[in-house]
Amino acid sequence: MQTKIKWKRLIWVIFIYLYSGLFFYNFLNPYSNWHLVYVYTMFLIVWLGVEYYEKHLFFQSGLLRYFNWSLRTFFALFFYSSFIVGLATLVWWQDNKINFYPFGQIVGIALFIYSIILRRRALAEQIITQDIISTFYLSLCFLTISVVLAYGSIFLIPYAIFIGFPLILLQYNFEKKHYKRFEEFVHNKEQISMIKIQQYDKLWDKYLDRLQKKSKNRNKK
Repeated sequence: MQTKIKWKRLIWVIFIYLYSGLFFYNFLNPYSNWHLVYVYTMFLIVWLGVEYYEKHLFFQSGLLRYFNWSLRTFFALFFYSSFIVGLATLVWWQDNKINFYPFGQIVGIALFIYSIILRRRALAEQIITQDIISTFYLSLCFLTISVVLAYGSIFLIPYAIFIGFPLILLQYNFEKKHYKRFEEFVHNKEQISMIKIQQYDKLWDKYLDRLQKKSKNRNKK
């Protein structure tokens, strides 16, 4: 099956790569210990570009066809603000750096790569299980840790512990709960013991239709 090229997205992604490469080079190079931070930043931007091109959700798995938009929004705000705080620490708040260069940055880059490997494995699955959902959110934990280490900001440690990780846990519990309900619907209502790939989308359509009907009935009351 031939893959259709998404030209608008591709052109936009290429523009972002070229612009970001030049912008962050000029932004970071006046400061000491910037090289590995630049490498990490470009890895991050390349990854975000690939996810955007492939139309994946950045911060929820997309493995279930049911999302919590508020959790997704809050985690996106946390992640992008972490990116800004990390860069600001290197440029303006250097007294608040964790002075483990280059070891922290090397570990951060390694964790970032590992998190993407876990994420791609999870997204490649056609039939979802709770283990796959767990793998996705584990990758998000590694991604968060990688940001803290690569940018070496003291500010990001409590920010990740008290904001980032709880948001990841909330998203994980949300998806785990709804996957369990989907499984119960399939086994009890549809009388299907094992989900086949060909049935998956149709079963989700039925499940979501059932949720919508329940929601309408509650609203009428």
